[in-house]
Amino acid sequence: MSHRGPYIAAGIVVAIVALIVLPSWIAWTIVAVAIGLPVVAYFALDRSQRRRLHRIRRREIR
Repeated sequence: MSHRGPYIAAGIVVAIVALIVLPSWIAWTIVAVAIGLPVVAYFALDRSQRRRLHRIRRREIR
């Protein structure tokens, strides 16, 4: 499993529990924020930081 795998699995479990326990609109809001936050953080980086992040990811894959 990759370094991010346990975090992804935990996020899925938390989302499922939230959908069962909380009212529907609150649970879906939590899921949307959990997905949107990393996307917004990525786009907040400037071009050189995104380029550096891509290089680091490519090295980890190989």
